Amino acid sequence: MAPSKESELLANTWRTITANNPTTTDNPTLERLVYDHISTASSEPTDVTYEDISIDSNHRGPAKWVKPTKASPSHVLLFCHGGGYSFGSLDSHRKMCGHFAKACNSLALMIDYRLTPEHPAPAALDDCVSGYQWLLDQGFEAKKIVIIGDSCGGGLATTVPLKAIRDGMPSPGAAVALSPWTDVQCETSPSLTSEPMHDVLGAKGMDGMYTIRDRYCKGSNPTDPIISPVYASDDELKTLPPHWISIAGYDMLRDDGTRMAERLQKAGVETVVKTAEGMQHVFEFMAGRAPEADESIKAIGEWVRKQIGS
Repeated sequence: MAPSKESELLANTWRTITANNPTTTDNPTLERLVYDHISTASSEPTDVTYEDISIDSNHRGPAKWVKPTKASPSHVLLFCHGGGYSFGSLDSHRKMCGHFAKACNSLALMIDYRLTPEHPAPAALDDCVSGYQWLLDQGFEAKKIVIIGDSCGGGLATTVPLKAIRDGMPSPGAAVALSPWTDVQCETSPSLTSEPMHDVLGAKGMDGMYTIRDRYCKGSNPTDPIISPVYASDDELKTLPPHWISIAGYDMLRDDGTRMAERLQKAGVETVVKTAEGMQHVFEFMAGRAPEADESIKAIGEWVRKQIGS
């Protein structure tokens, strides 16, 4: 089926952001302001309220509660936003998160994790794992928590459970990874360079990816599994919760998603993989505006409800 006319909105939005946001300028403040324009791709979800909170004294900034009016009070999504670990915010992803919370009949906690280049790895991961621990401390049962994120946050959807389990915490109930960045080394996935005519984010080549990789991995090995979960051992992967991996057909990170799914399935982890052909990176940003996004969010919501009983 051909992409909907409405889906072109996201391609145009990504074009605007990349045209005005060259990561080679080394001006992260400007990059973050420009990137937050991605929020315009989503419609405003109805019957959702928001509350800014601070979860601990070491946190970079406020976290945000996302509360659908009819959501179960005992089920929660831990939402890790995307943005290459350098940009993205509670504002850029608020509306999309609201749509997912409604679909999953759950509360959501968005984590405003520390960003690069000021705070390289493992700062983002540590903040998200702290958010998970905070939810456990509030009395949420691990089996009723879902780790969800897009792009680099989709990588965190896997590395947060991995690190939490290493640290002795119980496994969350499920993980949802949207267009995930699971191989931060940026050398193996063919899709990084295979679709320059269709993939808006990949049209300018790899310089931007190398910049944000080097920012995040300053002093760290990019193949460390807590940075690039696709390199985790089968023994570690088999401890992870069920995964839903959403992949866009016209996305330089397409093969990061397929490779991660293959590794999880090989390790025996229940894994659902859905590829939306002709879609751009994190096409779910078009929530409420394009049928492909709404269909994906609905399907993920139905799966999450079954996994965690929400």
